[in-house]
Amino acid sequence: MQGDSEALLRVFIDQAPVPIALFDRDMCYIAASRRWISDYGLAHQQWRGVLHYELFPDLPERWKLAHRRAQDGEVVAHADDRFDRADGSVQWLRWELRPWYRDEQQRGIIIFAEDITERKKSEQRILQLNAELEHRIQERTAQLEDTIASLEQALATTENLRRELREQAIRDPLTGLFNRRFLEESMGHELARARRADSHLGVIMLDIDNFKDLNDTHGHDAGDTLLRRVAQALMFNLRGGDVACRFGGDEFTVLLPGASRDAATRKARHLCEAIESTGARCSMGVAVYPGDGATGVELIRSADAELYRDKACHH
Repeated sequence: MQGDSEALLRVFIDQAPVPIALFDRDMCYIAASRRWISDYGLAHQQWRGVLHYELFPDLPERWKLAHRRAQDGEVVAHADDRFDRADGSVQWLRWELRPWYRDEQQRGIIIFAEDITERKKSEQRILQLNAELEHRIQERTAQLEDTIASLEQALATTENLRRELREQAIRDPLTGLFNRRFLEESMGHELARARRADSHLGVIMLDIDNFKDLNDTHGHDAGDTLLRRVAQALMFNLRGGDVACRFGGDEFTVLLPGASRDAATRKARHLCEAIESTGARCSMGVAVYPGDGATGVELIRSADAELYRDKACHH
Protein backbone atom coordinates (compact mmCIF):
# COMPACT_ATOMS: atom_id res chain seq x y z
CA MET A 1 0.00 0.00 0.00
CA GLN A 2 2.90 2.38 0.63
CA GLY A 3 3.95 2.11 -3.01
CA ASP A 4 0.36 2.80 -4.01
CA SER A 5 0.32 5.88 -1.77
CA GLU A 6 3.45 7.24 -3.41
CA ALA A 7 2.02 6.50 -6.85
CA LEU A 8 -1.18 8.35 -5.92
CA LEU A 9 0.91 11.28 -4.66
CA ARG A 10 2.71 11.41 -8.00
CA VAL A 11 -0.58 11.34 -9.90
CA PHE A 12 -1.93 14.11 -7.66
CA ILE A 13 1.15 16.26 -8.33
CA ASP A 14 1.03 15.56 -12.08
CA GLN A 15 -2.66 16.53 -12.33
CA ALA A 16 -2.63 19.48 -9.91
CA PRO A 17 -3.82 22.74 -11.55
CA VAL A 18 -1.23 24.80 -9.67
CA PRO A 19 2.58 25.00 -10.00
CA ILE A 20 3.75 22.20 -7.70
CA ALA A 21 6.59 19.66 -7.90
CA LEU A 22 7.80 16.60 -5.97
CA PHE A 23 11.52 16.09 -5.25
CA ASP A 24 13.58 13.32 -3.66
CA ARG A 25 16.19 13.80 -0.93
CA ASP A 26 18.79 14.85 -3.53
CA MET A 27 16.47 17.52 -5.03
CA CYS A 28 15.93 15.50 -8.19
CA TYR A 29 12.51 15.73 -9.83
CA ILE A 30 10.01 12.91 -9.22
CA ALA A 31 6.82 14.58 -10.45
CA ALA A 32 5.60 18.02 -11.53
CA SER A 33 2.23 19.50 -12.42
CA ARG A 34 1.46 20.70 -15.93
CA ARG A 35 1.29 24.24 -14.57
CA TRP A 36 4.82 23.91 -13.12
CA ILE A 37 6.16 22.54 -16.42
CA SER A 38 4.49 25.38 -18.33
CA ASP A 39 5.39 28.22 -15.94
CA TYR A 40 9.05 27.24 -15.66
CA GLY A 41 9.75 26.26 -19.28
CA LEU A 42 10.31 22.52 -18.88
CA ALA A 43 7.98 21.36 -21.66
CA HIS A 44 10.71 20.72 -24.22
CA GLN A 45 13.45 19.20 -22.09
CA GLN A 46 14.09 16.18 -19.89
CA TRP A 47 13.37 17.05 -16.28
CA ARG A 48 12.21 13.88 -14.48
CA GLY A 49 15.10 12.53 -12.41
CA VAL A 50 17.18 15.66 -13.13
CA LEU A 51 18.69 17.78 -10.35
CA HIS A 52 16.65 20.95 -9.78
CA TYR A 53 19.79 23.07 -9.60
CA GLU A 54 21.01 21.84 -12.98
CA LEU A 55 17.80 23.07 -14.61
CA PHE A 56 17.89 26.37 -12.69
CA PRO A 57 21.55 27.21 -12.00
CA ASP A 58 20.76 30.83 -11.04
CA LEU A 59 18.66 29.98 -7.99
CA PRO A 60 19.67 32.20 -5.04
CA GLU A 61 21.44 30.63 -2.07
CA ARG A 62 18.58 31.59 0.28
CA TRP A 63 16.27 29.27 -1.67
CA LYS A 64 18.77 26.41 -1.48
CA LEU A 65 18.95 27.01 2.28
CA ALA A 66 15.13 26.84 2.44
CA HIS A 67 15.26 23.54 0.53
CA ARG A 68 17.70 22.15 3.09
CA ARG A 69 15.46 23.29 5.96
CA ALA A 70 12.50 21.50 4.37
CA GLN A 71 14.65 18.39 3.82
CA ASP A 72 15.28 18.52 7.59
CA GLY A 73 11.53 18.29 8.22
CA GLU A 74 10.52 21.96 8.45
CA VAL A 75 7.62 23.64 6.62
CA VAL A 76 9.01 26.81 5.02
CA ALA A 77 6.94 29.47 3.23
CA HIS A 78 7.22 32.96 1.80
CA ALA A 79 4.18 34.94 0.67
CA ASP A 80 5.95 37.68 -1.28
CA ASP A 81 9.51 36.89 -2.43
CA ARG A 82 11.50 38.87 -5.01
CA PHE A 83 13.86 36.97 -7.32
CA ASP A 84 16.34 38.94 -9.45
CA ARG A 85 17.12 36.65 -12.37
CA ALA A 86 20.52 36.42 -14.05
CA ASP A 87 19.10 37.98 -17.25
CA GLY A 88 18.14 41.13 -15.33
CA SER A 89 14.41 40.46 -15.07
CA VAL A 90 12.55 40.47 -11.75
CA GLN A 91 10.17 37.71 -10.68
CA TRP A 92 7.90 37.68 -7.63
CA LEU A 93 6.90 34.35 -6.11
CA ARG A 94 4.65 33.01 -3.38
CA TRP A 95 6.05 29.64 -2.34
CA GLU A 96 5.77 26.89 0.26
CA LEU A 97 8.04 23.91 0.96
CA ARG A 98 6.83 20.79 2.76
CA PRO A 99 8.52 17.45 3.51
CA TRP A 100 6.78 14.29 2.30
CA TYR A 101 7.02 10.87 3.93
CA ARG A 102 6.84 7.17 3.16
CA ASP A 103 7.16 4.40 5.74
CA GLU A 104 7.47 7.17 8.37
CA GLN A 105 10.69 8.28 6.69
CA GLN A 106 11.05 11.62 4.95
CA ARG A 107 11.66 10.97 1.27
CA GLY A 108 12.04 14.49 -0.04
CA ILE A 109 10.08 17.73 -0.34
CA ILE A 110 7.11 19.21 -2.18
CA ILE A 111 7.45 22.72 -3.58
CA PHE A 112 4.50 25.00 -4.39
CA ALA A 113 5.75 28.10 -6.20
CA GLU A 114 3.25 30.55 -7.70
CA ASP A 115 4.40 33.39 -9.94
CA ILE A 116 2.73 36.57 -8.63
CA THR A 117 4.76 38.97 -10.77
CA GLU A 118 1.69 40.31 -12.54
CA ARG A 119 -0.01 40.91 -9.20
CA LYS A 120 3.03 42.84 -7.97
CA LYS A 121 3.09 44.88 -11.17
CA SER A 122 -0.56 45.70 -10.65
CA GLU A 123 0.12 46.82 -7.08
CA GLN A 124 3.01 49.02 -8.26
CA ARG A 125 0.87 50.53 -11.00
CA ILE A 126 -1.78 51.39 -8.40
CA LEU A 127 0.80 53.14 -6.22
CA GLN A 128 2.06 55.10 -9.21
CA LEU A 129 -1.44 56.17 -10.14
CA ASN A 130 -2.07 57.30 -6.56
CA ALA A 131 1.05 59.49 -6.63
CA GLU A 132 0.39 60.95 -10.09
CA LEU A 133 -3.34 61.48 -9.76
CA GLU A 134 -3.68 62.61 -6.17
CA HIS A 135 -5.68 65.69 -7.25
CA ARG A 136 -8.29 63.32 -8.73
CA ILE A 137 -8.73 61.13 -5.64
CA GLN A 138 -12.50 61.39 -5.57
CA GLU A 139 -12.76 60.48 -9.24
CA ARG A 140 -10.41 57.53 -8.96
CA THR A 141 -11.62 56.07 -5.64
CA ALA A 142 -14.15 53.72 -7.15
CA GLN A 143 -11.66 52.41 -9.73
CA LEU A 144 -8.96 51.86 -7.10
CA GLU A 145 -11.41 50.03 -4.83
CA ASP A 146 -12.39 47.76 -7.72
CA THR A 147 -8.75 47.00 -8.43
CA ILE A 148 -8.00 46.21 -4.78
CA ALA A 149 -11.09 44.04 -4.57
CA SER A 150 -9.92 42.13 -7.65
CA LEU A 151 -6.50 41.56 -6.10
CA GLU A 152 -8.06 40.41 -2.83
CA GLN A 153 -10.36 38.07 -4.74
CA ALA A 154 -7.39 36.63 -6.61
CA LEU A 155 -5.57 36.04 -3.32
CA ALA A 156 -8.68 34.51 -1.74
CA THR A 157 -9.16 32.23 -4.75
CA THR A 158 -5.56 31.05 -4.56
CA GLU A 159 -5.80 30.43 -0.82
CA ASN A 160 -9.07 28.52 -1.24
CA LEU A 161 -7.45 26.43 -3.94
CA ARG A 162 -4.50 25.65 -1.67
CA ARG A 163 -6.86 24.55 1.10
CA GLU A 164 -8.89 22.49 -1.39
CA LEU A 165 -5.75 20.77 -2.66
CA ARG A 166 -4.72 20.01 0.91
CA GLU A 167 -8.14 18.49 1.60
CA GLN A 168 -7.94 16.42 -1.59
CA ALA A 169 -4.51 15.20 -0.58
CA ILE A 170 -5.63 13.93 2.84
CA ARG A 171 -9.20 12.77 2.15
CA ASP A 172 -10.49 9.50 0.73
CA PRO A 173 -12.71 10.59 -2.19
CA LEU A 174 -15.24 7.77 -1.77
CA THR A 175 -15.98 7.96 1.96
CA GLY A 176 -14.88 11.47 2.91
CA LEU A 177 -12.76 10.03 5.73
CA PHE A 178 -9.09 10.87 6.08
CA ASN A 179 -6.79 8.72 3.96
CA ARG A 180 -3.78 6.61 4.84
CA ARG A 181 -1.35 9.47 4.23
CA PHE A 182 -3.11 11.60 6.82
CA LEU A 183 -3.23 8.61 9.20
CA GLU A 184 0.56 8.37 9.06
CA GLU A 185 0.94 12.10 9.71
CA SER A 186 -1.55 12.05 12.58
CA MET A 187 -0.02 8.91 14.09
CA GLY A 188 3.34 10.65 14.33
CA HIS A 189 1.86 13.77 15.91
CA GLU A 190 -0.30 11.86 18.38
CA LEU A 191 2.50 9.51 19.43
CA ALA A 192 4.78 12.49 20.09
CA ARG A 193 2.05 14.14 22.17
CA ALA A 194 1.40 10.90 24.09
CA ARG A 195 5.11 10.58 24.90
CA ARG A 196 5.29 14.16 26.15
CA ALA A 197 2.19 13.75 28.31
CA ASP A 198 3.04 10.19 29.41
CA SER A 199 -0.40 9.27 28.09
CA HIS A 200 -2.01 6.60 25.89
CA LEU A 201 -2.94 6.40 22.24
CA GLY A 202 -5.59 3.88 21.19
CA VAL A 203 -5.62 2.40 17.68
CA ILE A 204 -8.66 0.54 16.34
CA MET A 205 -8.63 -1.49 13.13
CA LEU A 206 -12.05 -2.35 11.65
CA ASP A 207 -12.72 -4.66 8.70
CA ILE A 208 -16.10 -5.34 7.06
CA ASP A 209 -16.85 -9.07 7.02
CA ASN A 210 -17.64 -10.74 3.70
CA PHE A 211 -17.20 -7.50 1.79
CA LYS A 212 -15.83 -9.29 -1.27
CA ASP A 213 -18.94 -11.47 -1.41
CA LEU A 214 -21.10 -8.32 -1.40
CA ASN A 215 -19.14 -6.87 -4.33
CA ASP A 216 -19.24 -10.13 -6.26
CA THR A 217 -22.97 -10.62 -5.68
CA HIS A 218 -24.37 -7.09 -5.91
CA GLY A 219 -21.64 -5.17 -7.74
CA HIS A 220 -19.19 -2.45 -6.77
CA ASP A 221 -21.85 0.25 -6.57
CA ALA A 222 -23.46 -1.62 -3.67
CA GLY A 223 -20.07 -2.02 -2.06
CA ASP A 224 -19.31 1.68 -2.44
CA THR A 225 -22.68 2.57 -0.91
CA LEU A 226 -21.97 0.36 2.08
CA LEU A 227 -18.50 1.90 2.56
CA ARG A 228 -20.05 5.38 2.61
CA ARG A 229 -22.65 4.29 5.18
CA VAL A 230 -19.92 2.78 7.36
CA ALA A 231 -17.90 6.01 7.12
CA GLN A 232 -20.93 8.05 8.20
CA ALA A 233 -21.48 5.72 11.15
CA LEU A 234 -17.85 6.18 12.22
CA MET A 235 -17.93 9.98 11.96
CA PHE A 236 -21.20 10.17 13.91
CA ASN A 237 -19.84 8.09 16.80
CA LEU A 238 -16.40 9.65 17.39
CA ARG A 239 -15.19 12.45 19.62
CA GLY A 240 -13.90 15.68 18.19
CA GLY A 241 -10.26 14.75 18.72
CA ASP A 242 -10.54 11.22 17.29
CA VAL A 243 -9.28 10.50 13.78
CA ALA A 244 -11.11 8.10 11.44
CA CYS A 245 -9.32 6.96 8.27
CA ARG A 246 -9.99 4.60 5.43
CA PHE A 247 -6.94 2.37 5.68
CA GLY A 248 -7.63 0.66 2.37
CA GLY A 249 -10.35 -1.42 0.72
CA ASP A 250 -12.86 -2.30 3.42
CA GLU A 251 -10.49 -1.59 6.33
CA PHE A 252 -10.79 1.45 8.57
CA THR A 253 -8.49 2.79 11.27
CA VAL A 254 -9.43 5.02 14.21
CA LEU A 255 -6.99 6.90 16.46
CA LEU A 256 -8.15 7.61 20.00
CA PRO A 257 -5.82 10.08 21.77
CA GLY A 258 -5.62 9.44 25.51
CA ALA A 259 -7.65 6.20 25.40
CA SER A 260 -6.69 3.32 27.70
CA ARG A 261 -7.10 -0.28 26.55
CA ASP A 262 -10.48 -0.59 28.29
CA ALA A 263 -11.70 2.66 26.76
CA ALA A 264 -10.39 1.75 23.31
CA THR A 265 -11.99 -1.71 23.48
CA ARG A 266 -15.34 -0.23 24.53
CA LYS A 267 -15.16 2.28 21.72
CA ALA A 268 -14.28 -0.46 19.21
CA ARG A 269 -17.31 -2.52 20.27
CA HIS A 270 -19.51 0.56 20.08
CA LEU A 271 -18.27 1.32 16.57
CA CYS A 272 -18.89 -2.28 15.49
CA GLU A 273 -22.46 -1.95 16.76
CA ALA A 274 -22.88 1.31 14.84
CA ILE A 275 -21.52 -0.34 11.69
CA GLU A 276 -23.84 -3.32 12.12
CA SER A 277 -26.77 -0.86 12.17
CA THR A 278 -25.87 -0.08 8.53
CA GLY A 279 -26.41 -3.70 7.56
CA ALA A 280 -22.79 -4.82 7.71
CA ARG A 281 -20.82 -6.93 10.16
CA CYS A 282 -17.28 -6.13 11.07
CA SER A 283 -14.25 -7.50 12.87
CA MET A 284 -12.11 -5.37 15.14
CA GLY A 285 -8.61 -5.17 16.54
CA VAL A 286 -7.30 -2.86 19.25
CA ALA A 287 -3.79 -1.73 20.16
CA VAL A 288 -2.73 0.89 22.71
CA TYR A 289 0.48 2.85 23.09
CA PRO A 290 2.77 2.14 24.85
CA GLY A 291 1.86 -1.41 25.82
CA ASP A 292 1.32 -2.74 22.28
CA GLY A 293 3.98 -0.80 20.46
CA ALA A 294 6.14 2.29 20.51
CA THR A 295 5.72 3.29 16.84
CA GLY A 296 2.85 3.67 14.43
CA VAL A 297 3.95 0.64 12.45
CA GLU A 298 4.05 -1.52 15.58
CA LEU A 299 0.62 -0.33 16.75
CA ILE A 300 -0.98 -0.93 13.34
CA ARG A 301 0.63 -4.38 13.16
CA SER A 302 -0.61 -5.27 16.66
CA ALA A 303 -4.15 -4.04 15.99
CA ASP A 304 -4.21 -5.81 12.63
CA ALA A 305 -3.14 -9.10 14.21
CA GLU A 306 -5.94 -8.84 16.77
CA LEU A 307 -8.40 -7.98 14.00
CA TYR A 308 -7.59 -11.15 12.10
CA ARG A 309 -7.94 -13.21 15.26
CA ASP A 310 -11.38 -11.67 15.73
CA LYS A 311 -12.25 -12.30 12.06
CA ALA A 312 -11.25 -15.95 12.45
CA CYS A 313 -13.77 -16.26 15.29
CA HIS A 314 -16.52 -15.05 12.96
CA HIS A 315 -15.95 -17.89 10.49
